[in-house]
Amino acid sequence: MKCSCCDKKLNSGMVHKCDPQTGQQFKSCPHCSFANGHEHVFHPYPASFGKTPARVTARNPDGDQSYCYDCRRLDKGIPSGTYLQGRTCNSLV
Repeated sequence: MKCSCCDKKLNSGMVHKCDPQTGQQFKSCPHCSFANGHEHVFHPYPASFGKTPARVTARNPDGDQSYCYDCRRLDKGIPSGTYLQGRTCNSLV
């Protein structure tokens, strides 16, 4: 599925700078975005995500987690309720 705001895939995480003056960043959580079903759902980054050496790659040199903390705590197959606390793509444009 694609985001109705930016037309990019909902299952791809992306970092968005919201406020150039403060430097506050937001990252989309693919699990929250899927639960929303229409738009990417963003949470504060890096505070809501974390890092791990297991995720270090050439495309992800810092080892950022793709799912937010709350979604990583869910059992597989359980829909996210955390998406309701995030910011949608159209609120960051």
